[in-house]
Amino acid sequence: MSDKNDPGQDMASKNDEQKGKLSFPCSIGIKAMGRMTEDFESTVVEIVAGHVGEESIIEVKCRESSGGKFHSVTCEVKLETRQEMEAIYQAMYDHPDILMTL
Repeated sequence: MSDKNDPGQDMASKNDEQKGKLSFPCSIGIKAMGRMTEDFESTVVEIVAGHVGEESIIEVKCRESSGGKFHSVTCEVKLETRQEMEAIYQAMYDHPDILMTL
């Protein structure tokens, strides 16, 4: 519940709207793509679980590219805060085996 008399609340709400339409807690799919390696799936799952715990991972889907050179892993995750989501994406960005995230 927001207090209309508190200008700080109004500003925070506007900033949240500018960052996107997600409201937390929520479930989202986080996808990582990289070169086909034996441990790519476990690497992605470990990164996600390291920030939210394994119990927050609802589902993991894997797919290989038509040419067989690349792999994508999508983790359906229950997130409590935007900071959790941002930390996961940052860790994926920093990992050398992950080429792209969605």
